[in-house]
Amino acid sequence: MRSVPLPRPSRRRSVLGGALVTGALTATVITALPATAAPCTLPGGNLDCSKSSPGGSSGGGIGTGGGGGGGSTGEIPTLDGLDSGGIGAQNAPPQAAAAVPTAVLAQQARDSAQFPVPQVHTSPEGRTYVRVRTGLWVEGFTTVSTEPITVDGQTIQATATPKRVEWNLGETTLTCNGAGSQNDTTCSHTYQRSSTQQPGGAYQITATIYWGVAWTCTGANCDAAGGTLEDASSPSAPTPLIVGEIQTNTQQ
Repeated sequence: MRSVPLPRPSRRRSVLGGALVTGALTATVITALPATAAPCTLPGGNLDCSKSSPGGSSGGGIGTGGGGGGGSTGEIPTLDGLDSGGIGAQNAPPQAAAAVPTAVLAQQARDSAQFPVPQVHTSPEGRTYVRVRTGLWVEGFTTVSTEPITVDGQTIQATATPKRVEWNLGETTLTCNGAGSQNDTTCSHTYQRSSTQQPGGAYQITATIYWGVAWTCTGANCDAAGGTLEDASSPSAPTPLIVGEIQTNTQQ
């Protein structure tokens, strides 16, 4: 009886089987590796990539019957800071600044006024006597107007009108409603004591002018058409006034 030799396994089949085993191992390794997120960029802002897409895992291995796809159906990433100072806020038009209050501009106008320093005069000038009416008057008792200030559609101007003069005469104080004059007796004083006991042998007298200040406003943004402010004042420099005693000679 003749023996029939068995056929040898085909080399082609062995190679194919090895390829299948190698492919299965490779698919297992790929499935085990975590998916790498694609870089997130957006012109003009920062894209928040902290939220992953639920459908973005890699597809199944060989023979699993499908996979999750490429991650194109996941949640849309949010834009960091879009509602709080992000791109939308940067593109918003700037808000217009509020107009300066009229009262603030009126005070600025008052502060810019140049008030004259009063010049003190007495009649008689420089020297008088006890129980002699002494006239008092000042220079500088004039109306003062400021330069107009224009800001934010408002034009403000202040006007200061002299109201009174307050005198410090050394012996007493006195208020006069006008400037007085050399020959005017409505603003005057009669000294009762000489100035011999005063430093330098003279009274140091001063005069302070007080002005009432009003302002006007013209323009579309004025809060009011006008008003008044606190009085302004300007004192004089001290002026010496000698007050002597009248000497009488009595003959026997």
